[in-house]
Amino acid sequence: MYNTDRNDFFDNMDDNNGVPFQEVIRKYLRYWPWFLVTVVVSIFMAFIYLRYTDVIYRTEAKIKLLNDKENSNFTLDVSKLFNKSSINLENEVALLKSVHLSEKVVKNLQLNVEYFHNSAVTSKRVYNQPFKVFYTGNPTLLKNTLEYTITVTRSGYTIQEVKSGRVHKNIGYFMLSSVQGFPIMIKPYVLQRMAANIDKNFTVNIRPINQSAMSLSNAFQINPEGTESDILSISLDGTDGSQSEAIINNLIKVFGEDGISDKQEVSRRTISFVEDRFVYLRRELDSIESSKKEYKKKNNLSFIQEDAEASIQSKMDKEQILDDVESQMLLAQLLKQNIENQKVFELLPANIGIQNITINQLVDEYNKTVLEFQKNRSSAGSNNPSLKVLISELSIERQNIINSVKAYKQQLQTKLVQSKTSQREASISFSSLPEKEKVLRSIERQQNLKESLYLLLLQKKEEAAINLAVTIPNTKIIDYAITKNYPIYPKKSTVFIAAILIGLLFPFGILFLVFKLDNKIYNAVDIESYTASIPILAEIPSSENSKSRELQSVEAFRTLANNTNFITPFDSQNRGSVIFVTSSIKGEGKTYVSYNLADAYAHLDKKVILVGADFRNPQLHRHLNQSREGGKGFSNYLHDLNLQWRDLIFRADDRTYSFDILLSGDIPPNPTLLLSSHRFASFIDELKQQYDIVIFDTPPTLIVTDSLIISKYADTTLYLVRSGVTEKRLVTYSKKLSDEKKIVNMGYVINAIDLNRFYSYGYNYGYGYGYGKDMERKSWYKRLFQYWM
Repeated sequence: MYNTDRNDFFDNMDDNNGVPFQEVIRKYLRYWPWFLVTVVVSIFMAFIYLRYTDVIYRTEAKIKLLNDKENSNFTLDVSKLFNKSSINLENEVALLKSVHLSEKVVKNLQLNVEYFHNSAVTSKRVYNQPFKVFYTGNPTLLKNTLEYTITVTRSGYTIQEVKSGRVHKNIGYFMLSSVQGFPIMIKPYVLQRMAANIDKNFTVNIRPINQSAMSLSNAFQINPEGTESDILSISLDGTDGSQSEAIINNLIKVFGEDGISDKQEVSRRTISFVEDRFVYLRRELDSIESSKKEYKKKNNLSFIQEDAEASIQSKMDKEQILDDVESQMLLAQLLKQNIENQKVFELLPANIGIQNITINQLVDEYNKTVLEFQKNRSSAGSNNPSLKVLISELSIERQNIINSVKAYKQQLQTKLVQSKTSQREASISFSSLPEKEKVLRSIERQQNLKESLYLLLLQKKEEAAINLAVTIPNTKIIDYAITKNYPIYPKKSTVFIAAILIGLLFPFGILFLVFKLDNKIYNAVDIESYTASIPILAEIPSSENSKSRELQSVEAFRTLANNTNFITPFDSQNRGSVIFVTSSIKGEGKTYVSYNLADAYAHLDKKVILVGADFRNPQLHRHLNQSREGGKGFSNYLHDLNLQWRDLIFRADDRTYSFDILLSGDIPPNPTLLLSSHRFASFIDELKQQYDIVIFDTPPTLIVTDSLIISKYADTTLYLVRSGVTEKRLVTYSKKLSDEKKIVNMGYVINAIDLNRFYSYGYNYGYGYGYGKDMERKSWYKRLFQYWM
């Protein structure tokens, strides 16, 4: 009956749906007071945290590791002046972080004794305590931590052992000897300071040396300044900068002393070893020199070095030629085996070292032909003429290679015989050298070896003696320990940013879970997330007793009427359109929408009839302020063939409706049978002839099958979902009905939507035209507060 352009309508609907992200933001903004409260609480907790947490500062020192050419130790090895530094930084870092050095630092600074000041809220470690505690036993034998609580009184100390609970009251501020159960001594730093600490409570922990050393070793952070640098950065994080500076400086001192001690010990051991070897070498040299003298005198030997060198060179040349010939024979044999063992034509290794130009050329030509054969074989059939030609060429080239290799091997065999003969002659010539000369060379070799070793040891002895006398550390201090002015932890800006994020994320997470667990439909975005193919025709605002909402509802139903016209197919016989209004379950407002839609069409000068087709739970009479009992209606018409539907049209005594209404009538025992009768089909035809718009208020589809039975008579089906009531799974159910063609030409209508919640500004602008002026007159805080309500 109405002109329809469904594609344009869907496009317009998509354009008006807005951005889903904006809907999500708007959904969370409704709860802005919760975000504000949690942010304020988080910031307050951040203040409390910063007030009582320990402030950590970083202390850093830099040292340079010196190698042999950089320190001032005297050395006779001039080659070291031109070599790159050979310092292994990883080894030096491991030494600096070793427990061995940390134990020395702990002992030097008594770091195994820890002091804590106990306040009403927290217990913090202190370094400027008024007294000093000493362990009277051997600290290296201590296995477990001793913990004492010491309270400064006006007369002395009250000391309690935490583990056993024993208490000792010391008179005076000096405890110079231990008592039973308390193996400690106490001395005040400055006696005058004790009065300022009266009634203050301290906890003192005396830890084993090895435990304190391991903790300190793990606390050090040692890193090189660069990949090519010999400078190490030593840093330590702590609450007291002066204490950290003392620890790092002491570590550097201990490290330097340890290096000096190691160098001196090496020098002493070197001198002792060299002196022991001198006695043996002198005796060996005297014996070798005497033997050489007697041997040359006895055999009348002189210098024949030139002849020996010429003979050796000739022998080496012959052996090299022999090796080359054998290598060529091996390569030729490998090539021959490779090509003979091929079951199919495959590539041969090229340029493997065969010194024959002909063979190398044949191999290259064979490989080119194989590549061409493989390419044609993948694209042509086995009977392809060009492929057969390539196979013939490959067979010929393969045989040529085999013949060439065989001929080359025969040449090599002849050359091999000649080379062996020449090598044998050179060996005989070399063996003809006097055996006496060999013996003499052996004696001279032993003599040179002993002399070189003697001179080397003499040099090392002098170097060790000098290094022992003048030993300097292998480190140079670039920067002593310096504490940075600003703390590394906690960082106030980071803490406050984290507090704000937690304050925002905590309610967001709760709301996210609530929204995820919420299975109700609220607005168009929720439906569009399940289906985009079925249009959303209108969003009906919730009914409230306000003039603004009443006018908005009127505009919403006019919009529904216009949008329904767009999707209703055109009737070529110019008959009326049949519109079914249904839903999944009861309570979603089918009757309310049906009644007001009929009224909207009537105000558009359409002849409209509203038929109550819900026989099981009729509600249309409520809108007419009528009782359901005693009145005849649509069910009576379908059952009684003598009744005429025109006689059953509702007529009110006090008013005249702008459209006709046919109530449901009596509740029948068999509604399905009545709706599937031929009388219903003829009733539809009569209505389409008499009215422009025929609206049926039908039963829910999920509870009964009545609506599905008569859905074929509808030109358009309006499927109701109620905001905050309809579950999301029912949207999937309704989409399935549409996809399976059980419901004809369906469009969604969202009923009872809270416009303040979802479309506060946009809806008033679109539908206001003066109707939303009361909203505009609200104060800014009231308009903002409506998001929360």
